[in-house]
Amino acid sequence: MDPAPNRLSAALEGRYTIGAPIGAGGMATVYRADDQRHGREVALKVLRPELSEALGRERFLREIHLAASLTHPHILPLHDSGDADGVLWFTMPLMQGDTLRDRLDREPRLPVDEAVRILGEVADALDYAHRHGIVHRDIKPENILLHEGHAIVADFGIGKAVDAASSESNTFTQIGVTVGTPTYMSPEQAAGEPIDGKSDLFALGCLGFEMLTGEAAFSGSTVQATIARRFVHTPPPVSSLRPGVPEAVSRILEKLMAKAADERTATGGHVVAALRSESSTSTAGSTVAPHTDRSVVVLPFENLSPDPENEYFSDGLTEETITALSRVKALRVVPRTSAMQYKGTSRSLREIGEELGVASALTGSVRKAGSALRISAQLVDVRTDHPAWAETFSGTMDDVFDVQERVARSIVGALDVVLSPSESARLAERPIRDARAFELYLKAREVLAGYDVARAKPLIDRAVELEGEVPALRALRAMMSIMLLRTGASRDDALMDEIEREARGLIEAEPDQAFGHAILGFLGYERGDLVTAARSLRRAMELDPADGDVHFFHGIALNAAGDTDPRPGLEWVARDPLSPLAHVLVGSNSWFRGRPLEGLPAMEEAVRLAPMGLIFHWGLGYHYALLGRFTDAEREGAWLAGHAAELPYTAQLRALVAAVAGRRDEALELLSHVDQLSLDGHHTGHLAESYAMAGEHDRAVALLDRAVTLGFYPHDYLARLSPFYEPLRGREDFAGVLDRAAQRVAAFKA
Repeated sequence: MDPAPNRLSAALEGRYTIGAPIGAGGMATVYRADDQRHGREVALKVLRPELSEALGRERFLREIHLAASLTHPHILPLHDSGDADGVLWFTMPLMQGDTLRDRLDREPRLPVDEAVRILGEVADALDYAHRHGIVHRDIKPENILLHEGHAIVADFGIGKAVDAASSESNTFTQIGVTVGTPTYMSPEQAAGEPIDGKSDLFALGCLGFEMLTGEAAFSGSTVQATIARRFVHTPPPVSSLRPGVPEAVSRILEKLMAKAADERTATGGHVVAALRSESSTSTAGSTVAPHTDRSVVVLPFENLSPDPENEYFSDGLTEETITALSRVKALRVVPRTSAMQYKGTSRSLREIGEELGVASALTGSVRKAGSALRISAQLVDVRTDHPAWAETFSGTMDDVFDVQERVARSIVGALDVVLSPSESARLAERPIRDARAFELYLKAREVLAGYDVARAKPLIDRAVELEGEVPALRALRAMMSIMLLRTGASRDDALMDEIEREARGLIEAEPDQAFGHAILGFLGYERGDLVTAARSLRRAMELDPADGDVHFFHGIALNAAGDTDPRPGLEWVARDPLSPLAHVLVGSNSWFRGRPLEGLPAMEEAVRLAPMGLIFHWGLGYHYALLGRFTDAEREGAWLAGHAAELPYTAQLRALVAAVAGRRDEALELLSHVDQLSLDGHHTGHLAESYAMAGEHDRAVALLDRAVTLGFYPHDYLARLSPFYEPLRGREDFAGVLDRAAQRVAAFKA
């Protein structure tokens, strides 16, 4: 039982009599109380003890004092506050009536006039608060009280204090508190940037959208997917979803929900003025054209071939179709990672469409028997289950390239997209012309995705014999060499030089294809040249938005260089919500921002999506360790020991947990089997943490110095955010490593 109420009752004896709890949230519990001095009932809000400790008395009382100065008919006033025996509290009027959330639960779409009135009243309250220098930070239906039919905004006060404390203390985020609610959070707040009143106005726009449509403007299957949607998704005009809404009101909400803060309505006062102006010239009966969304998921083609081994071929055609459509700028195409998660699914197209946020789905089947080929495909509107286009193609393997092009062009036409000349030319490209070589290419690509270089090599060699040294096969062969580096099978400088020559040759031969840029970027990461890695992988993403590996290594290269902007990961999750790599990137980014609690759901989602993914289990185990959940971390280490005992990451995690638990000999025994010279900078840096916690401080500093050389130099993480470098802080040699890391961060930024 929480001891705070008993301590508070004793400390406030004679001033307040504390009654039963009437509500609880992530930050506080609210009690009914009698104000004995004034003879009235009040709501007394008690902060969680650990939050009180993290905030500090002075900061809390300062922010509450500012909030108490707000006097406005649509803001819930604060009566009193204080610190009673270490428990922070404040009192408010005990309001009768529902919250806006209660009302929306009963009636998801409010009458237009009522919704507009509530919108104006909340905007008026925000305008007043913002003019007095106070930003709410958590506007949502739960914080809007409906008293006598009017909106009262509650919970001004501690948001700023919580934000300030979280930025100052690495341990603060471990107590389970975040400010802001994912469904209503502005892009800049979600990205951890400084915010002002325009962040509240974004939330106000989301509030209005929900009151009028009965749906959230931004939603997703996970917390991270919900947050990510605001970076890439533009909600349709409210008037297109509910014809009775005046177009002027719809335009106001669109402007409030602009992604860039400087494109939003300037102040709450401007919102009030616009609503009042339009109320007299309402065009409530007007309608606009339905919102058209040119978005599509290509679901895995079903393999109907007599030989189940032909699965690679149907999967390969699925991926090739996704790649072709991804090059059309007017289309939003779900990347292959998320699309392939639906292989063999029994879920309805409507469910899939809702989960991915797309309007259309391409379904199909492939039957291959010898050289005979039959492909059926149809494009379906997921909201109506109505086919927009369907066709069956029969022929031989020699026709496969024509079929691919016809399918892609049919989809583009069915979605009313006009191709540019360059896009049309790219759909007609034939990277491999020999049908047998194409089969070998697809098979080798599938094998290589499982890091099986030995099986991939003869397949690629035979394809080259049939087709010649074409760029697509050269690129796959170079990726085979990248896999040798990535798995630690080789760190040979001569191999790296050979890969670089091939990558630059591919860029010269095919500058508008992604593969040369991607290979150069992967090589840059392995070499620790993060500038080349970031530049090259960014260019590869522009040319092929569907390649998950490119997104992932671009993201971790930025993090390793001290660039902790969370948006690349969040935007990727929004486009590719079922990609485990996307969720890992969001989760690991939170390490380098010192906010691991926020990233935990993403890391757990990655393991759910790929339960046999070794690196995902390592990431989750390390994440638990950062949060001090060492029992959970040890469980993940045990899983890794049972599935990949020889993996260096397995030893690193298990040794870290053992060292923290005081089992030094066990930790050092585990670490003694790791071939340190085969590791990249990222892994070397984490290995240094394990040695540091095991008391081998000289070895830890030497490893960290090597990690900085190899391209792992996130200065803030090394200097203050990671708890596992703490034993090294204060050492002169560690300070020297930090100086080198800071220099590399500065060079990267420059």
